Amino acid sequence: MYKKKSNKPLYIAVAAAVILIVVLAIVQSTLSKQAGQKAAMETETESELTVETETETPTHNILLYKSSSGTIEFDASWLLSDSDTESVLEVEENTLVTMLITPAEGKALESVDVLDYDMQTVSSVVRSVSGTEDATGEMRLSFVMPDRDVFISFNFTDVAVESEAQTETETESETEKASPYGLTLHGFTDEVQSSYNGMFDEEKFLQALGDALQIDSEESEYRNVTDVYFGEVVETEDSDTPKVCYEIYFNGYETWSLLSTYYVTEDSYVFSEKTSETETETEAGDDNITITDSTGADTTASIGMSGGTSASGSSSGSSSSSSVSTGETTTTTTSMDILSVSTVFLSFVGDENAFYQAAFDYVLSKGYTGSITGTMSSYEIDPENQTATIRIMLSSGGTITGTYNKSANTYSFSGL
Repeated sequence: MYKKKSNKPLYIAVAAAVILIVVLAIVQSTLSKQAGQKAAMETETESELTVETETETPTHNILLYKSSSGTIEFDASWLLSDSDTESVLEVEENTLVTMLITPAEGKALESVDVLDYDMQTVSSVVRSVSGTEDATGEMRLSFVMPDRDVFISFNFTDVAVESEAQTETETESETEKASPYGLTLHGFTDEVQSSYNGMFDEEKFLQALGDALQIDSEESEYRNVTDVYFGEVVETEDSDTPKVCYEIYFNGYETWSLLSTYYVTEDSYVFSEKTSETETETEAGDDNITITDSTGADTTASIGMSGGTSASGSSSGSSSSSSVSTGETTTTTTSMDILSVSTVFLSFVGDENAFYQAAFDYVLSKGYTGSITGTMSSYEIDPENQTATIRIMLSSGGTITGTYNKSANTYSFSGL
């Protein structure tokens, strides 16, 4: 009898194979996922490492030379190594580096050098911590760390030596500046300053005074002046030229005085005699000239060409003469003296002989003869136009007015 064969073992084998295939597929899928995750993690780790590497800031070294003349303080985290003579710091690039410098007693910080190893200067700033310019106190050094190594040296100086030299220089400077001709000014008050509208310059005033009076000359009657005093203000007539006038006197003697006139527009000073003062007459030598008067007679005149001086600072020109008669010719001698001639005026005109000669010639041209005495009653100098105007009163009662033109070096007279 035929017995049908069972298929059950076959089914079991097929099912087992299917299950094995499924299990293998699941395992393969799991392994693939794990491999992918691992690769992704490795990629991420590499990326992070790359980012970290890219953002890391480079560092550079600072070689700091020490000095017994002061102490240097800085951020302790920068210190890389230290010895008795130097410190090495490690600082990130572009970091603001600040250091506190404290000079030792008797020392002051003179300078700080921040250099790279090519001896190129790195821009830095050194300021006083107290905000003053006193380099003996704490100072702060600041600079931005460059992209290279640098070294720093601190230079100190001795305070006592520097102060002594500075004081010596300042004393010499003050002496030279404050005392032209060794003169000392007194009596300059706020009221006086106000009258000058704040434009008064003491040094310029004393310099102008010394120049005008020729104080440094052995021949000047003002050579012994050491002190100048401001006196009373002198009212001036209204004019188109703004000026300030004061009486000034010397060495404490109010009788030894001059008139100081400041011309505002020209910013210049003129010093003149007070017209009320009298002068001491001084004789001078004779220079003879011969002229012919309207009658045909020869007239021999002598005029003094040297000026005398007095304590109040003016000059007098003088001449002397004599008259003789010989035969048919009558010789008449004429003499002329000019008193109270200001030395300031003579200084302005420059040649006093020319002045005396010009005045004498004018008087002779008017027919005056005999012994003539004149007194300069007033004068005025115009610095802007470089002219001077004078008035001379004659003993005979006449008055002459003269004008001197400095540019042309000429005199013109009128009167009589």
